[in-house]
Amino acid sequence: MSLLKDLVNNYLQKDLKEILTKVGIPSEKITDNNRQILKEVTLAQWLLESARTESELAIKANNFGGLKWRFPDMEGFAEPLKIKVPSEPEEVEFCKFTNIDAFIIGYWKFLTRTPYKGLEDYTNTPENFLGFIKGKGYSSDPNYVAKVVNLLPEAQSLLANASGVSILPPVEKLQLIRAPQEVEVGQSFRVEGVAPLADSGKVLSITIDDKFPAPSVPIQEGGKWQFDFVFKQEGDRRIILSVEDRTLAIAIKVVVPFDNNDDEQTQQPTVSSVSGAKVIQLTGSVGIGGVNKANDVKAVKARLYELGYTWLGDPNTATINRGLFDAIKLFQSIIAGRSTVNGDGRVDVGQMTHRWLQAANAPQWVLMPKSDPDNGLINGELAQTEDNHDYGTHWLADAIKEIAQDYQNSYRKTHPEAGLFAINDVSLPHGGDTPDHHGHETGMMCDVFLPKKNGAFGGIFWSSSEYDGDATRAILKSIRKHKLVKPGAVFFNDPRLITEGLCTYLVGHDHHIHFEIYPPLRS
Repeated sequence: MSLLKDLVNNYLQKDLKEILTKVGIPSEKITDNNRQILKEVTLAQWLLESARTESELAIKANNFGGLKWRFPDMEGFAEPLKIKVPSEPEEVEFCKFTNIDAFIIGYWKFLTRTPYKGLEDYTNTPENFLGFIKGKGYSSDPNYVAKVVNLLPEAQSLLANASGVSILPPVEKLQLIRAPQEVEVGQSFRVEGVAPLADSGKVLSITIDDKFPAPSVPIQEGGKWQFDFVFKQEGDRRIILSVEDRTLAIAIKVVVPFDNNDDEQTQQPTVSSVSGAKVIQLTGSVGIGGVNKANDVKAVKARLYELGYTWLGDPNTATINRGLFDAIKLFQSIIAGRSTVNGDGRVDVGQMTHRWLQAANAPQWVLMPKSDPDNGLINGELAQTEDNHDYGTHWLADAIKEIAQDYQNSYRKTHPEAGLFAINDVSLPHGGDTPDHHGHETGMMCDVFLPKKNGAFGGIFWSSSEYDGDATRAILKSIRKHKLVKPGAVFFNDPRLITEGLCTYLVGHDHHIHFEIYPPLRS
């Protein structure tokens, strides 16, 4: 058996809770889910550090983590070995372990050292764990987190195959993750996807309607790609993406907005009598680099405050601060259907942000709905007082309630013992960057706990014997039925349900479902 197989099989059989307790890491603060995440991400880390167990340090010292000798912390767990490695200009003392067992325990002992104190609070996502230990000095490589995350699918496959569970192979073609089905003329939107890892660094060619070339897009490390676009003409439009012999076609309907005949000086909604529409008189731009006349600033602040973006400060003053800029950027990212915050932070007269602020269905920023078991809904996130990913758009809040009701009507009425539709993370109170997720910044995406066969939820993986695959199938069908849900952004890694076309594989989604919504057409 190869050294890599020995390492994988050994680690698979290890009880991580027992190891963490033995070395002094507070294991009671780390859930079963998080321990599984730790096992996968640390194996990915060892694949990187040891060149898949083929490095000299791995072969001579059973050191798969690049652990340097630290006295007295590692005394009794390893012994020093002076060796020259490619990342160092001269010989350095590294930890030498007697065998794989000793390395696994020694690795976690290494992370009990003073710089890593508090590690247990950063175990809920691979990125959070890696970002924490990198920031404490584990690696000086600025791309370390991305490099390890890119190896997560391989680590998961190795562990799954060793346990007799088969999982889907990595992406072999261009794959769409996010794109709208319908947009307005002049509305910016984002398209995101992934390509095979072998395409990293290559260029993605874009053609509109089979004849109009658009600027090419680089494929990032890990195969991810994204771009923003605006259509200037209505109709059934087509975007063709290609790299070498791989292509992907995206169909988008572009519609004329209801206020299309208004010019840039129009100061009010065309249909001002529509409930919820709001006249916002502006004489100049507001926000970053704007004219920022006092009355204009007050008008924009008042509308955003009314919509729930209350961190911008007193709406009765013309004070300009970061809170206002952040609120505008978040608002712009929401109406563009992005998963991360990215806007210019300025409201221009008569342009898209101004028009959306006046819209009857302008996105409100709200607390997600409370549990309503009679309608099939449990908000597990609200019950987690140590977490605060409880906020998002009212579009998503409405979608959650409608999905829960559909699941209740279509499945739980005939299967009352099945788990409820139990939601978890959405976004932080002010939106924006969260260390727990890549994305989840704009209140347009939601995580869902997995149902158990006993009617409970959460704390399991799809490969668990407790996992209720039939209830999950019904949940996914209700999610995908909703008119605002992005079909390509329903992520969950049960290979059976992926084969049925109900979800898409994405690293880190073995223990929960993730779904996202489009912005509706403006009204």
